[in-house]
Amino acid sequence: AQAGGAVARAKRGVKALAARSRKTYLLGGALVALLAFVMNGLSSCAPLVQSAMQSLVIAAYPAGDEDLLAAERYYANLEKELQNELNHYASYHPGFDEYRIEADDIWHDPHALMALISAHVNGEWTVDDAYGYMDRLFEKQYILTEDIEEETRYRREWVTRYRRVEDEETGNVTWVPYQVEEDVPYTYRICTVTLDNFNLSHLPFYVLSREGVGRYAMYISVLGMREDLFRGNPYASTLREPGEYDIPADVMEDETFRRLIEEAEKYIGYPYVWGGDSPETSFDCSGFISYVFTNSGVYDTGRRGATGLYSLCRKISPAKARPGDLVFFQGTLGEGVDGNDGITHVGMYVGDHKMIHCGNPIGYADLNDAYWRQHFYGYGRVPE
Repeated sequence: AQAGGAVARAKRGVKALAARSRKTYLLGGALVALLAFVMNGLSSCAPLVQSAMQSLVIAAYPAGDEDLLAAERYYANLEKELQNELNHYASYHPGFDEYRIEADDIWHDPHALMALISAHVNGEWTVDDAYGYMDRLFEKQYILTEDIEEETRYRREWVTRYRRVEDEETGNVTWVPYQVEEDVPYTYRICTVTLDNFNLSHLPFYVLSREGVGRYAMYISVLGMREDLFRGNPYASTLREPGEYDIPADVMEDETFRRLIEEAEKYIGYPYVWGGDSPETSFDCSGFISYVFTNSGVYDTGRRGATGLYSLCRKISPAKARPGDLVFFQGTLGEGVDGNDGITHVGMYVGDHKMIHCGNPIGYADLNDAYWRQHFYGYGRVPE
């Protein structure tokens, strides 16, 4: 029943998606290979994928448009409530002299949300099935913390003092009040509120099984065949074609590089998945490079991050870079994002100022583009 429902929904979008066939680049070998792993957990859809059309059907979000839009409205409303709390924090949490709000921007990619829900449910779903899981995702994405400080401060106040007055005739003593302005100590309480946006697309490995991450990659690779559903949302992902480049025949004569590039090109079109390190889960930038070097048999890097790969390498000047070297970048996560200092991205140099890397999706990129020049960090050579 689940498979039949998915087929019915998918057919509604097949014609529209086919019109954008160049963007459905994963429907060739890449998506079918990814599905081969994922489908082991979808018994209702056995046997395994046999055609690109079947891949289209299975990669569609297993929910109707009304439920997808309702889920998006629910999650967006949670974010509005959070923003309102930040805007009026003193009213919601009284008792402090000063409030300091240090907050990341509040936003999410609706396609990441739908892919996460679909991967979690692993079957048809409605918005009623998703409320609890969305609450869990929200708690994982947005971390709100308070740091309370107390300081002894002083303020000028009029204070009542008494002076002794003795009657000269009777000797009687009275205490006469008078006012004096003094610095008076008091406890000043500061509430520093920090909101960290972990980014919804960074959550798959934290909220899904490894098989679930594979399903997430499947859905996000074609945006669940609903690319247009969230058109107009500035945070919604869009499908992009992988960069293309034909490597000259003479460069391919180098045996080491040929092994590397033949392995790397198997995954052109795979989507970027934070933390991904294999074809079953798709890749992030460092997971892709680590996998290519290890599985080509050139060098077993282990699973390293971009900084770890850089520490492994011998440093190379741009003038001496050759195909197969690694090229590193800094500050590519965006301003104000945790972890944006230092090396944040890595690709493999293929010559002619080009690299192959796990962008979104995996493909080739021109290092002469202004973006890559701006964020360039350095070259490195993996031990031979």
